[in-house]
Amino acid sequence: MTAGMALTFCGSTLLIASMSASEPTNATGNRWAAVRLDYLFVVVIPCLIALYTNKESAGFSILDHVKTILGWAFLGIAGNVINDMVDKDRDTGWRAKELAAVAVGSICLALLCFIDAVAANPLNVLWIGTAIGLVLAYNFGMKRIPLASGFVQVFAEICMPYFTIHVPDDAVEWLWLASLYLFGVLSQFMHEALDRDALAQRFSPERVRLVVMLFSILTLAAGAILFFLSCDFNIVPIAFVPVACIYIFRAPRASSGNIKSVGIILGNLFMAYFVVMLLS
Repeated sequence: MTAGMALTFCGSTLLIASMSASEPTNATGNRWAAVRLDYLFVVVIPCLIALYTNKESAGFSILDHVKTILGWAFLGIAGNVINDMVDKDRDTGWRAKELAAVAVGSICLALLCFIDAVAANPLNVLWIGTAIGLVLAYNFGMKRIPLASGFVQVFAEICMPYFTIHVPDDAVEWLWLASLYLFGVLSQFMHEALDRDALAQRFSPERVRLVVMLFSILTLAAGAILFFLSCDFNIVPIAFVPVACIYIFRAPRASSGNIKSVGIILGNLFMAYFVVMLLS
């Protein structure tokens, strides 16, 4: 490194440091809260499960699909930001144009990450395009429709990422995907129930409880069949969530407490768990 380059680097570092020091701490926190990085496990886990179910096959190393997974992470950020842009009931401290700029930038980065996946399999254009279309439909029209909102968003966030890695070709893998989809629908309905969103706005607390109980039982049943067919003990931790949902909604709830935060933490722990399973 030349003396001039070193001076330029030091000067840039000092400038960035001074700018960061002049900003209030909560400004930085609010900046990153807008993209909701802690929600990205929703689109990353399906990619990891698709790799996990095919880990013995050639070309299914996690390192071979890093760009595809990163592309879905960028699309996840875009979806979160568009959701905040459209949601007039939530004050994020951001103007719509600012959020739109972040969403457009995230989508552009996602499309760049998907180039290799599309080149390897042009059918991935269908999955990616469908996901974008469904997320837009959810945010701009279906978000307030109970039940339908959950099915549409979860299909975009779980099935489409899974298909870009691998379309299931046997009964066990389809059951993996079905179990994951039911798990996602259950999580979405829990989210809506705790946030007093679409499901809770249109249904009575008792009906909300019945919906959550029904999908908890369906998720457990699918997981039990999958375990019986595959004898894979890595399925067992996922059963904690539907069991917890049954316990939480054993009676209609009026408040959520920290349940939503617990779910987000568990989702990120599941993501870390499957990353380790793929690397070990």
